[in-house]
Amino acid sequence: MSKLSLSEEYNLLLYNNNISQKIDTIWAYPNSTHNVIENYGWKIHISALLTNAVDLAKKFLNLNKTRKWDFKIVSSISYLEKINMGYYGNSQVGKFITVYPNPSDVVNTLEILYYEFHNDVGIQVGSDYSYKLSSCIYYRFGTLLKDVKQIDNRDKTLKPFGNVVNIPDYTLKHYHKLPSRYLVLKRLKQLGPTGVFLGLDIQIKKKIVIRYSSKFYNLELCNVDENDRLLSSSWLLNKKDILFEPGFETILDTFYVDNSVFMVTEYIEGKTFDELASKNILTQFTRNEKIEIFNQLLYLVNKLNDMEITFRDLSFSNILLTKSNKIKLIDFNYAVSDSGLSSFAGVSLTPAGTYGFYDPEIQESMKFSDRYSLAKFLYFLIYPEKYIEFINQIDVNKSYFEIKSILKKVTVQKLPSGYYEIYNKLVNGERVERVVLS
Repeated sequence: MSKLSLSEEYNLLLYNNNISQKIDTIWAYPNSTHNVIENYGWKIHISALLTNAVDLAKKFLNLNKTRKWDFKIVSSISYLEKINMGYYGNSQVGKFITVYPNPSDVVNTLEILYYEFHNDVGIQVGSDYSYKLSSCIYYRFGTLLKDVKQIDNRDKTLKPFGNVVNIPDYTLKHYHKLPSRYLVLKRLKQLGPTGVFLGLDIQIKKKIVIRYSSKFYNLELCNVDENDRLLSSSWLLNKKDILFEPGFETILDTFYVDNSVFMVTEYIEGKTFDELASKNILTQFTRNEKIEIFNQLLYLVNKLNDMEITFRDLSFSNILLTKSNKIKLIDFNYAVSDSGLSSFAGVSLTPAGTYGFYDPEIQESMKFSDRYSLAKFLYFLIYPEKYIEFINQIDVNKSYFEIKSILKKVTVQKLPSGYYEIYNKLVNGERVERVVLS
């Protein structure tokens, strides 16, 4: 499409949306009352190229029909070209749309825009911070109205002050290589451009676990990728009620290295239940020991559910047993919450979990689907040999229906009295506080 055609389409778009240029500026504004009253605060910029400006403007304006954000937008394609070439100064490069979020709803606004424009391409806004490594969504703290008491040089040196909302992304450091305090000892796991290292923190002289992910890897249709999941995991693990609960893994650090997210957690001496079952150790546990283990897990999952958090991936691989027979719940990547970063702005997530412990149909219909997973955990805890029989029959080429059929055949043996009643309650989504068997 020619520049002339782009300009005509863009001008018509603004006209049809009742947006007009303000005199003596390069900006256009909606013909409605603005609600910006504070001198300083967070502002959000949506970046665009000439080639996708019309599409991004359409997307934003359609979204804003329900969101009703205050905003301004470049008034013409020719002005956008000049902005992106630095004609109006380096501080203006990339600023296509400026959004003025409600001061109390800044993070939610960033999240909504981030997922809406997740896969779109923009030009870097030098005066701003890229939100979660987005190519289109940028933010910074600065002037919203004129104020002679402060100076905003648009160089990111003006720091947030007053009662402004904290943006988790703002506190994360950006590096080009792994910080020198972290030494990689060996690779524990790798899936494409993501993985897990065993490391050493040379400052505190302790072993650590380093998880890393890359943008766009394992991207869902709803635009959630592996970076987003790891950032969500970090946000959850930093919540006070999780951070100080010994049954959850302890987070130590989160940061960016170029286009990747890194998260550092404690190293836990222990074995996963997958290891315990595979090495026939689990069969040696007494009934009382198994009940105690299960009650620990019940407590942790109920605690999460009380916080409106669903773990979604309870399995033998994500639960560790320490040498003192205490369990640790690890790997929060697929956990979701009703609010905050782990709500993923309310997008429709693909069901997730480990086969044998979850059912995608149940996960979509049951609010706290962890209870179904608890039931399966209980079954395999009592009959670990059935777990081994199950995992030996499945592989990546098996369909969901084939796996479901295998699980049904493997778990045909009924649980002993007492366990069976608890199992049925959990499978049907009922809450169980504690198991006490005579």
